[in-house]
Amino acid sequence: MAAPRDLRGSPASPGRALGPVHRAEERSVPLPGAPGEGDARAALAAAVTVAVAELGELSARSDAESAGILDFQIELLLDGELTAPAFARIGRGEAAALAWAGAMNAHIDTLATDGDAFALRAADLADLKNRVLDALAGRTRADFPQGAVYVGRDMPPSAFLAHDWSAGGAIALTAGSAASHVALLARSRGVPMVVGLGALPAEPGDTALVDGTQGVVRLHPEERLDAPPAHLVAGADRAPAARLGAGGRYAGETGAAETGPVRLFANIDTLADLDALDPAGVAGVGLVRTEFLLSDAAEALNEERHLACYRRIVERLGGRPATLRMLDLGGDKAMPGLVEGDPASVLGARGVRFLLAHPDLARIQARALIRAAALGPVNVLLPMVTLPAELAAMARLFDEEAARLARRGVPARRPPLGIMVEVPAAALTLDLFGAAAFFSVGTNDLMQYLAAAARDNPAVAHLYAGAEAAMFRLLDQIAVAARALGRPVSVCGDLAGDPAAVGRLVALGLRDLSMAPARLGAVRAAIEGLGEGSGEGAPG
Repeated sequence: MAAPRDLRGSPASPGRALGPVHRAEERSVPLPGAPGEGDARAALAAAVTVAVAELGELSARSDAESAGILDFQIELLLDGELTAPAFARIGRGEAAALAWAGAMNAHIDTLATDGDAFALRAADLADLKNRVLDALAGRTRADFPQGAVYVGRDMPPSAFLAHDWSAGGAIALTAGSAASHVALLARSRGVPMVVGLGALPAEPGDTALVDGTQGVVRLHPEERLDAPPAHLVAGADRAPAARLGAGGRYAGETGAAETGPVRLFANIDTLADLDALDPAGVAGVGLVRTEFLLSDAAEALNEERHLACYRRIVERLGGRPATLRMLDLGGDKAMPGLVEGDPASVLGARGVRFLLAHPDLARIQARALIRAAALGPVNVLLPMVTLPAELAAMARLFDEEAARLARRGVPARRPPLGIMVEVPAAALTLDLFGAAAFFSVGTNDLMQYLAAAARDNPAVAHLYAGAEAAMFRLLDQIAVAARALGRPVSVCGDLAGDPAAVGRLVALGLRDLSMAPARLGAVRAAIEGLGEGSGEGAPG
């Protein structure tokens, strides 16, 4: 019988939960750089084979008319002329999903302009495009049992978002960081999480108690207790249980959207976050991390899927503004088929850099955002901007797609473009970004780049935390520069949701704060506790 054992790490998300251990499969760390051409070719070829097999199975159990349509699609897929352009793009260095989607979109666009008869074939190609993209993404989908304690070296954000946490569960990581994206998600959803545990001698099925408040994981707690306390079973002590009240609203959300001169906005990572939010308690949504709304490359390359998500957000807010950030892929935010997890990309092709390098993907999302802006007040935020030229390039792309939609008679509105201020080069030259409609400071990444300390590396966590003085000096400069340009500026990183930091932010003139919904109540209380004098110089 195993003895109980306490292991100490660092708290990353508060609350406690008890459950059986699920050990994540350890995978080798990908080498820096793009996937090899041979790998991408093989992946696409395999996905086409899977799609052909699926269509064959469907055809075999369909009526004669339907089978004829499916057999026609199989012939298209087996036609080397259809797949050759995609393989050619792979030869030029594109990943499999991007190459396939880009080549198929070119086919579809050509057919769609050649009359009704060709438009029918375009519909077939669109179906094939999505089927192959699904096959490319399907190889990587995996989940773990509900209510389990996820144990691994780290956890991809996509794995967190793909899991149903409604039955409880927790996260215990041997490495990881309290400043990582998955930690941010865990705090937002109230999932207890401990990081930096080092070796964790737990076997699948062992019982573990995760105390995300104290930063402790207790293995085999049942050997110390006659019976597990009821309040710890199956996540009963998880933060959501404490903060969700009747109707599923977050505690503190029923307060005013404006507290004195300060406006409070919510950050949204998933549509479940949106459903749990009371729009009346916020001035709007200050940050939607759109990469977390989409589960795989097939969805990211599907304009209608983008639009469906954005429509939900706009309708839910009922006239309040929504700021949607374009896909911020790279770093620890992988999307199989588009970009793999690669620590080197934290300083490489991430955010707007990745989008401009893959304009097919950027144009798909831009069209969906332009269509969504016709439904309500939508602002678009560009991630990881370093130079004004990047903003100008993306503005041209939006102008071209807006004109294209107008020619097709599709309801559309070109949304204002703002930039994330998270790269020191942009923060220090904000006066050169007069073409931006607004600014939003991403304090998590800005702190990371200021300190040159990766947010998910516990070995340099003290440097990350120690860069706070530099951060506030730079925030002061940012606020001054934004006021000189006459542009609104908000803060949307973890710092905005820290009650201890709110007074300093307000003192700098930063009055639009966007945070995880769970932080709204505490921040509102902190603002109400501030003395007089906090209402000066609010930006428009």
